[in-house]
Amino acid sequence: MATGSSVLAASTATLAPNPNSSSSKSTVSISAFGNPSSSLAGSSLYNNGIGDRVSGFSSCENDDEAKMLRIGLVTPEVISWSPRITLLHNFLSSEECDYLIAIGKPRLQRSRAHDRKTGKGIINDTRTSFGVSLSKEESKNPIVQAIEKRISVFSQVPVENGEPIHVLRYEKNQYFRLHSDYFLDTINFKESGGQRMATMLMYLSDNVEGGETYFPMAGTGKCSCAGKMLKGSSVKPIEGDAVLFWSVGLDGKVDPKSVHTGCEVLSGEKWCATRLMRQNKYTLIPLQLPASGFKTS
Repeated sequence: MATGSSVLAASTATLAPNPNSSSSKSTVSISAFGNPSSSLAGSSLYNNGIGDRVSGFSSCENDDEAKMLRIGLVTPEVISWSPRITLLHNFLSSEECDYLIAIGKPRLQRSRAHDRKTGKGIINDTRTSFGVSLSKEESKNPIVQAIEKRISVFSQVPVENGEPIHVLRYEKNQYFRLHSDYFLDTINFKESGGQRMATMLMYLSDNVEGGETYFPMAGTGKCSCAGKMLKGSSVKPIEGDAVLFWSVGLDGKVDPKSVHTGCEVLSGEKWCATRLMRQNKYTLIPLQLPASGFKTS
């Protein structure tokens, strides 16, 4: 992995379920802490499952649940505080990676980018990968449900706020140009669960050269993107690792610094999967809606 310069932070936050209303359990609110060490990403709570603030960990009732959450195996590394980016080493097992590839591979279709005017996904040269969203039936599989639960615990966003997991394949010369995951149109924002708050990007393979996830506004150091040294921070695809990043700031507004690029694959295949999380319960299974990809220009 290549990252930018050291990151200094005055404050950070995690997104946690709103406990004040039983009728709005899926609503996400922002809780800011004055000390960065209090955040989920910077805390030992990530590793040892201790503490009252992280309900997903403290509620582990048995060894099976701890195993499902990969407690003691997942190791966080803060990439940036602004934008908020955390690399989670060993987030998925090899078996989970293989399973997601296996169920996604037969149904891959050309990935779509977002059209601001219509709110729909369109095919263009902004995004040249192939992908597929898991169906309702596929999402009922215990392996998929375990992954979705783990994402919810580590992000502190309710399971029901997540869009279906989207499996992606990038072959040689394929890429995803600079884009945001948050909505720039009002159609998707209003109709299907509110704004996209956060993304969990999971790497399913690592037999690839290039294919980094590049955040140009995260840090001032140099990092690699498809063989080029650029300003910012990037994460190299490593099987089982995942990147959790937030598309909104601590004020609840979209964070332009969260824009990112899927760098061009120079050789091999890059397999990954994404889970995008909404402010409220997700209510729409996407037909033409892209899994991400809102051009910034």
